Amino acid sequence: MTRLDQFLDAVQPLLNLAGRSLLGALLAVALGVLGIALAWAMFVFFGARSHAVLLTMFMIGAGLGGGLGSLLAWIRIDGIPPRPILLTAVLLVVLAGIAGAWGGFQFGATQEVECCVGPTIEPITYMVGGTALFANVAALVMAVAYDFRLRTKGRNMYRSASAGLAADASNKSGRLPN
Repeated sequence: MTRLDQFLDAVQPLLNLAGRSLLGALLAVALGVLGIALAWAMFVFFGARSHAVLLTMFMIGAGLGGGLGSLLAWIRIDGIPPRPILLTAVLLVVLAGIAGAWGGFQFGATQEVECCVGPTIEPITYMVGGTALFANVAALVMAVAYDFRLRTKGRNMYRSASAGLAADASNKSGRLPN
C-alpha cells in the first residue's frame, strides 16, 4: 500500500462526513422552504385565520421538510437499515427539525435592530436555519451511532436494497408481475 493510498484511507471518512453534512444542510434548507411554502398554501386555501395556526403550520412544514432532507443525505444507499430503526430515525429527525424550527423562530423573533423599522433577517429565515441545523445534527448522531454499533458487533446488519426488489420485479418469463 502506497502512502497516497494510506492517506486517502485516512481522509475518506472525514470527506464522507463533510460531504454528507453539506448535502444534508442543503437538502434540509431546500425542503424546509418547500415545507413552509406548502404550509402557507394550506393556510390560505383551507381558510385558517389564526396567526398561531400559521406559525404552527410553518414550524411543522419546515420541520418535516428539513428532517426528511437531512435524513436523505445521511441514509446509506448501499443498504437500508431494518424498518424499526429506519422509522425511529425518521421520527427523531423530523422531531428535531420541528424543535429546530421552533428554536430558530424564537431566536429570530428577539432580534431587533434599534435604528430600523424591522429586522433585516426575518424570523422565518432563522426558522429554516434552525431546522437545518437541528435535523442535520440529529441525523449525524444517529448515523454515527448506528455505524459504530455495526462495527462493534462485527457484522453487517443492513439488508440489501436491491435483492428484494430484483426478486419481486421479475419472474421466469422476465415480465413484471401484475
